[in-house]
This record gives sequence, C-alpha cells and structure tokens, in this order.
Amino acid sequence: MNHDVELQEFAAVHGAMAEFNTPEEILAAAERAYAAGYRQMDAYTPFSVEGLAETIGFKKNYVALAVLIGGICGVTGGYSLLYWITVIAYPHNVGARPLHSWPSYIPITFECMILLSALTALVSMLAMNGL
Repeated sequence: MNHDVELQEFAAVHGAMAEFNTPEEILAAAERAYAAGYRQMDAYTPFSVEGLAETIGFKKNYVALAVLIGGICGVTGGYSLLYWITVIAYPHNVGARPLHSWPSYIPITFECMILLSALTALVSMLAMNGL
C-alpha cells in the first residue's frame, strides 16, 4: 500500500512560490491568480512594481493614522498634565517666573507624544494583524 498516494488525495495547496524576470510577468501572474480566486497573496520584489499592490488586493491599513492620533493625544495629555500640576494643583512661584512657563513643558510633552505614539503603534499593529 502506497501511503504517498493516499496523502496526495487529501493534500491542499497552502502556498506557491515563483520567480519572474520582468515586472510585466509578475503583474500578469498576479492578475491570473486573483482571477482564479486566490485572495491571500503576497509579492516580494527588489524594487517597486507599479500596480502590484492593487493587483494582489492589498488593503490600506490604518496604523499610521492611529499613531498620529496617539501622538496628538500624548501631546495634549502631557501638556494638560503639566499645566494642571504647575498652575492649578501646586502653584509655586520659583524665580519670579510665571506659573504657566510653557518652554519648560516642551521636554515632557515631547516624551509623552513619543511614548503614546509607540504604544499606539504596537497595539494597533497587533490588532490589525488579528493577534
């Protein structure tokens, strides 16, 4: 009894790899594969091929927009926190400077922006990857 023949009857195609010499060949192959019903495709090329992303059905992701929103929330939150601390909650007159001395807020505001942007990038990337 040949087990290889039995296994081949139930085996499904899980992937394929091909090499193409010109951008036109890879576009034509991607169009044929998409027309045949394959939707989970990816293509790797050493240079950008115009129209390949649309041909394989690549969808735009929103990680960059989420990172922008996270950065804006970080700036707003960091600045608001510092304003509340130095002007409202614990006002101290140090060196006859005004209570709302915005130049001293810049480093913390920047760090809050970077922190929230990075965390938003991580969480949104994992969420959009389905993990």
